[in-house]
Amino acid sequence: MEFRQIREKISAAFASAGRFLRETIALPHAKLYIAAALVLTAVFTLLGFPFDVLIRAELQKMEQRGLRSVEVGEIDFNLIGDSYIDSLVLGTGSESEVALKDLNFNIAINPVTTLLNKTLKGTIDVRDFRYTDGDSSFSCILASRFRLAADPGSGVPREGFLNFELQNVALKGVTIKGFAIPAVRFSSIVMTSELQKGEIRIMKFDGSGPDLRGNIRGSITLAPYVRNSALNLVIDIDSQSKLVQDYRILLGNLANSDDGRLRLTVTGTIAAPSVALPGAERGHER
Repeated sequence: MEFRQIREKISAAFASAGRFLRETIALPHAKLYIAAALVLTAVFTLLGFPFDVLIRAELQKMEQRGLRSVEVGEIDFNLIGDSYIDSLVLGTGSESEVALKDLNFNIAINPVTTLLNKTLKGTIDVRDFRYTDGDSSFSCILASRFRLAADPGSGVPREGFLNFELQNVALKGVTIKGFAIPAVRFSSIVMTSELQKGEIRIMKFDGSGPDLRGNIRGSITLAPYVRNSALNLVIDIDSQSKLVQDYRILLGNLANSDDGRLRLTVTGTIAAPSVALPGAERGHER
């Protein structure tokens, strides 16, 4: 077959296809059906995208941001409604780790918010949240709402808000002047905060329970490695709380403050906090 004949056959095929397309579009509601087919194709492509693989990969990348290890359990991701992770364990130090079980999350995912603006917003609920570090531990039920816009270069959240409520809180490993005390319990802890230029500014942080009552104010300046985030906090504890009264001999005059509160100042970093008591020298405490 000569080149000219091949060219004529290709031209005829394109002409036939053009006539077929024009005739198809001329049919009643054809444009609507074509548009619906394109939309449904995009929807089913999105629904079939392996988001669980993407989430697992992003969680594993956290090992490159200062974590010792990341262990991810089963992931059940849904574009509409809550998604679920049965277990997530983050090794945060040589002996410390954060373990989350029965984690439900609903995070808005769209190209503009998530990919272009580097922003995460949504809710996370954890039925069993635990942090352990040697003989110390912290456990609770967690419910949170957030909107975090990250710096494109470092990945550190820069703007937004972070609110949470903790229930059935237990804090173990607390010492008072070298004496270990039983687990401290809170019925609830509620925090609302704003994030501005990489600094978490605490608007409200109230804790109440059978052992202790108090509040926290101040700020936390976030760092690329979470453990290096700087603390600037003031903790006011109700001096009539059961824990303060039970250990008032150890606390001495601190338990009998004139304004009815025991104030602690916390500076340093999350990895190495420095706690100062009124009228006492600063020192590292757990």
